[in-house]
Amino acid sequence: MRAETLRRHIDLHAWVGIVSGLALFVAFFAGALNMFHHELHHWQEPRGQQATPADHAGLQTLLDKVLQADPHAGTWLYMIPGDEPTVIWHERVDGQDIWHTSYAGDFASNGEYQERTRSSLAEFVNELHYELAIPKVGLWLMGLISVLYGAALIGGLIIHWPKMKRELFALKHQGNVRRYWKNLHNLVGVISFPFHLIFAVTGAAMGCLALLTVVLGALVFGPQLQGAITSATEAWPAPEASGETVAMAGIGRYLARAEQALPGMRVDWIELQQYGDKNATVDVAGSVRGYVAHHAHVVMKGSDAEQLTITAPGARPFNHAVLSPIYSLHFGDYGGGDYGGLFLRVIYFVLALLGCLLFFSGNVMWAERRTDRHGPSRSAAFMLRLTLGVTYGVMAGLAVSFIANKVVMHSPWASAVVMAEKGGFVSLLLAALLCAFRFTPLGVTRVWLPLSALLYLLAPLVQGVIEGFTSWADPDIGLVSGALLAVAASLFAVDRLRARRLRRAGAHPLWEVRRQRRIATIAEPV
Repeated sequence: MRAETLRRHIDLHAWVGIVSGLALFVAFFAGALNMFHHELHHWQEPRGQQATPADHAGLQTLLDKVLQADPHAGTWLYMIPGDEPTVIWHERVDGQDIWHTSYAGDFASNGEYQERTRSSLAEFVNELHYELAIPKVGLWLMGLISVLYGAALIGGLIIHWPKMKRELFALKHQGNVRRYWKNLHNLVGVISFPFHLIFAVTGAAMGCLALLTVVLGALVFGPQLQGAITSATEAWPAPEASGETVAMAGIGRYLARAEQALPGMRVDWIELQQYGDKNATVDVAGSVRGYVAHHAHVVMKGSDAEQLTITAPGARPFNHAVLSPIYSLHFGDYGGGDYGGLFLRVIYFVLALLGCLLFFSGNVMWAERRTDRHGPSRSAAFMLRLTLGVTYGVMAGLAVSFIANKVVMHSPWASAVVMAEKGGFVSLLLAALLCAFRFTPLGVTRVWLPLSALLYLLAPLVQGVIEGFTSWADPDIGLVSGALLAVAASLFAVDRLRARRLRRAGAHPLWEVRRQRRIATIAEPV
């Protein structure tokens, strides 16, 4: 490869990584914890409040209670079986789409609605992962960042492919500690390249799908755009209400029909539209084990459970055949067993944490290298400080959210748990950013990196002290607590590597500047 071409790819890889690195760090760190999203729903609730799964009769009872509380809920609603059955229904008020959520535990035995205090920790972690907790535009932003992410991956592969065999395991100091960190960055990137490629492609597909659909679809389909979107993405078109009320077959019959059509299918949710109307439809959605693209839908009439269509492995239209593996690969739920297979999700968890190290080290090396080559640089100092503030703030903030969940949920102020979880995160993020731009980067790292590790060690201990360490015997609670302890161990390990580098080579001059306005006083490196 020509030297000029190689240099262009190096510059592309560096700049694209800088632009997208911090957003990807947030998405990967939250995504690592989000691999245990189902278990986190269980962990976040006070011990003893988790309900037991409901049978068919219990699901029907819950549906009846929701319809009794709001007769219009049957227009469009979802039922989610599980530890505590949930109903999510749609309402349109003044042109705005509003979604309501009710749980089985929200209803007394007489059907009276009595909403309990709920945590939003699992949802908040998920929002950080897929939209940086930025409403509306966050998903599109992450889609565009995923495109940049893919460009950086391709550039990195072109750069390292010719020398991959020689440098793959060249994790040596070679008299230069900075070289060691560069080799570590390259090693993590090369080994986990397939994993990162999966996330770049699937993230871009999911994040940009809506944007591309609106922009390109309007040009191709014009007024027929909505119909084209419906036929391409939905298992069955939304029915129009006839105005004629008829008796419904019932949840038990719908599930029996789905089991008959796809034996062994695990039911993930049930979608009901125009329930109680003659034109009502029911979509029993779930998974068929043994396939990467495992998603399945059995659509039937609401009145008599007559089957309308099946979407399943080997029996799906082209567009569903493309979309289904994208979701499976992104969420790592193709490993078989309940919720995708624990072994596969643990691998995703570990690779996601390594990805965080990749993005962090890439930003730090860029800042140091730019200072070495071009002398004192305000842009390098700003990027280093911003990187430290965001990474430490996000890590410490999420740990505080976990701690706040347990402390507040078991206090007289349990109704403020959502505010405490999100407020704790925002407070730590702002504090880390303030420290990063006020003190030396070296001093900030010495405090915030071990502090973050201690907070992740503290979170499961607080849960154990408040709810009893015997609760760790519960598989869900034990898994989440174990993941938090693994994050703590990882951060302690990184802090140890940082201290070793400092002992052997000293700090880069960029790390010792107290304020950004004094960047001009940095001495040229020897």
